[in-house]
Amino acid sequence: MDLTSGIPRSPNDRLLGIPMLPRTIDKARAALAGTLGEYLYGPKSSFDMALLDFLGLTPEEFLEGVRSSPDDASMVRWLQSRVRDLTPERIDTFARDFTNDGDDDADRARFAERRAKLPPSIQPKVKGWTDLLDVQEGRST
Repeated sequence: MDLTSGIPRSPNDRLLGIPMLPRTIDKARAALAGTLGEYLYGPKSSFDMALLDFLGLTPEEFLEGVRSSPDDASMVRWLQSRVRDLTPERIDTFARDFTNDGDDDADRARFAERRAKLPPSIQPKVKGWTDLLDVQEGRST
């Protein structure tokens, strides 16, 4: 994965039903290859940390999983062997909370301010921070 010349998968893409997981795998692969470019991985990324906190893993543990997993299917097996509480209910709660417009009034205000700067035709489609990131990276929502 070379993020100096490409972009990671969308934060809305899911693996095991978990948003952000494919993107964080991409960023971890790039971090291991030294091709992270302008992207941030682990403690420097609040999105990564939200996912890693949900999984109960440190950034280093996640990197080890990615290092030992040549593809998404192997990474799924690695996660399932280490993360014991991946119930559908817990995943659904994380997904709902992760794709929202913020955790508090200040966060929601920042989101609303950034969404207001988008073209009016796009604004209604941008429901949360992950949608905003997709627009910023050139993906249509």
